[in-house]
Amino acid sequence: MTGGAAAVAAWIYAAPRLGSLWRRELVYHDLDGLAPFRELAGTGARSSTNNVIVGFDVAKAPDPAKAARIAAIRADPCAALFGLAKDLRVPVAFFSDFNCPNCRVLETILADYQKANPGVLRLVRFELPLLGAASTTASKAVLAADRQGAYAAMHDRLLRNRMVSDLNLVKAMAEDLGLDGPQLVADMQRPEIDTALDQARALAAVFGFYGTPGMVIGRTVFLGAIPAADVAQIIADERALPPLPCLQA
Repeated sequence: MTGGAAAVAAWIYAAPRLGSLWRRELVYHDLDGLAPFRELAGTGARSSTNNVIVGFDVAKAPDPAKAARIAAIRADPCAALFGLAKDLRVPVAFFSDFNCPNCRVLETILADYQKANPGVLRLVRFELPLLGAASTTASKAVLAADRQGAYAAMHDRLLRNRMVSDLNLVKAMAEDLGLDGPQLVADMQRPEIDTALDQARALAAVFGFYGTPGMVIGRTVFLGAIPAADVAQIIADERALPPLPCLQA
């Protein structure tokens, strides 16, 4: 790695943490047509491609299935993000790409918070592969692993070897974890996997996640890796509000 590249990598890692040294007043704005959701003013560090519509290319012919999916999300965005579980923990929807360095920064911040504050958050993950074929393969692999009850194990394994496009390597990774490798590779081709990715893309389009990471903490939406202090402040602000209507008992 060159000196310049090393400096950039160090900044990506350190920038959100530098903000942890002081607190700032956060500003929120209502999201039109998506009540009760609001967005955090400004964005954090993010990774994206030139396709800012995350899979909804205006140059293509309209797709009725995509349009119906977006309409359903707009009709009940809370349920689309968090499901209908009657759980009063603060829900967190996390949209990430395995090859997004800023996702790993935000993931570490979130993990540190959960370790220090167990039982406060309920995490819902969405795979949003925007950064090429390897990202798509990794996303399909982790969703297929979830069918064998091994989402977390496969997720951690893929974070250590993200540039994976060879299905034989995916099979070997699965078997190293004690999974049925051939079954996992077969499951990656299941229509349910594509449906899950399509749903994540539709949610990203509705909430404006044209890059990764994207996150919704309770009713607060933001794009990019932000300082740990800001994450903690958002969670504190959300805990001071009534639970989202769709999650109330």
